[in-house]
Amino acid sequence: MTRRQSSRPRPAVTPAPGLRLRREVDQALLELRTVRPDDDEAIRLVNDGLHGALAYTAALGETCQVAAAVDAVREAERHLDGHEPSGACTALEKAQEFLTGRSTRRYWSSGTEALRTNSAAT
Repeated sequence: MTRRQSSRPRPAVTPAPGLRLRREVDQALLELRTVRPDDDEAIRLVNDGLHGALAYTAALGETCQVAAAVDAVREAERHLDGHEPSGACTALEKAQEFLTGRSTRRYWSSGTEALRTNSAAT
């Protein structure tokens, strides 16, 4: 009986691309709302967290799937390197928008429309 149970296929559960990046962006936004521009330690910790999330995203091969958000996070890292938490927050809010799917819904709906047009032509 054990052998039979193990031969059953398991359901494939795949999280949304950029899930870890989205969690880190959310956490960074929370932390940056209270940080002072001269608090080097707090800024470094936020930047390290974002950098680790980018590395994790790249390791999973998801960078190209969430490229706009990755670019926004890199922009936020540049702002953090320059001790500009407000600029980093703006960039992270853009990344958050890309990662929550608002912009990808527009892309997929236009892609669906293109598929309908192509299938109607054939």
